[in-house]
Amino acid sequence: MIRVALDAMGGDLGPRIAFDGAVEILSRYPDVVITIYYSPSSGLELPAPHERLSLIACTDVIDGDEEIVLSLFRRRNSTLYQSLNALAQRSSDVVVTLGNTGAMVALARHILGVLRPKLYPALIRELYSNPLRCLVDLGANVHCPPSMLVGFAELGAAYIEALSDEKPRVGLLNVGVESSKGSAVIRETDRLLASKSWPDYFGYAEGTELFDGDKNVIVCDGMVGNAVLKASEGLLSFIMSKFKEVDGVSSLFETFYQTERRHGACLVGVRGNLVKGHGRSDLSAMIGAIEYGIDIARADLYSAIEARLCS
Repeated sequence: MIRVALDAMGGDLGPRIAFDGAVEILSRYPDVVITIYYSPSSGLELPAPHERLSLIACTDVIDGDEEIVLSLFRRRNSTLYQSLNALAQRSSDVVVTLGNTGAMVALARHILGVLRPKLYPALIRELYSNPLRCLVDLGANVHCPPSMLVGFAELGAAYIEALSDEKPRVGLLNVGVESSKGSAVIRETDRLLASKSWPDYFGYAEGTELFDGDKNVIVCDGMVGNAVLKASEGLLSFIMSKFKEVDGVSSLFETFYQTERRHGACLVGVRGNLVKGHGRSDLSAMIGAIEYGIDIARADLYSAIEARLCS
C-alpha cells in the first residue's frame, strides 16, 4: 500500500478541493491509503467514511504569509507540521501539500533532515514528461552561491535517473551561451560543473531550451526559477484564453495540459518524499499533485536520490 499524508488546509480554495481529490484518488487506486490532516470549522462537510481514508483534526493552520519562525516553534499541531511528522515517523510514504512554500521547506529541513551536510533542498518541477525534463530550483532558495547550484544539478540529475531511463544532461540557465556571459556566480558555477565527472554537464542553457533541446536538467536559483515557471504558466493561460473561440486550438492546449499528469513540484534533498502543489490548484490539479506523490512514493524517490548522492 502507498500511504499518502495529505495537508488539506494550504490551498486557496479551501479543504474541499483536498477532500474531493482524495475521494477521487481512492476510486482510481486500490493500493493507496490516504490520511487527511485538516482543521475543523463550522459548516465544514467531511468526506464520507472510506476504509482507506483517515481524518486527523489539527488545531492550527499555517497561513500563507506566516513567519517561518512561528511555523517552526508555535504551530506544532498544524496540519503541515503533523503531516510531515507522520512522514518522519514512517507512518506515511509521501506528503502532499498546497501550503506555504517557505514554511514547508523550513519544516521539512527541521523535521525530516537533509540528505547530507551543506546540501540544500530544492524544488523540482517537471517541464515535460516524455522525455522527462525538469527545472530546479523553483523558490526554495533565493540567494544561491555556486556550491548550492552545483548541489541543485546533482539533485536534478538524480531525479532524472530515479524516474526515467534518460541520462541526465545538465544545463545552467544563463542570459547566453558564450563563456563571457552571466554573473560571477554563474561563471564560477559553470567552472565547477565542468570539472565534475557526474553529472554530465552541457554548459549554459538559454530560456529557449527550457521545453526543448538536448539538456534535460535546467539549473537556476529559486528566484529565477519561480519567475520562469509563473511566466510560463501565465503565457499558457493567456494563449488558451485568446484561442478559446478557435475550433480545435483550445482543446489541443487542454489535451496537452491534461496529459501532463504530474502537477506541482517535488522537494528533493530532504529525508522523505514531498510534493508541493500550487496554492491555486483546482480539483484537477489537486488530483494531479496526489498522483505525483503516488508516483514518487512508488519509485521511492528519496531513497534513490540518497543512494546516488550519499553512497
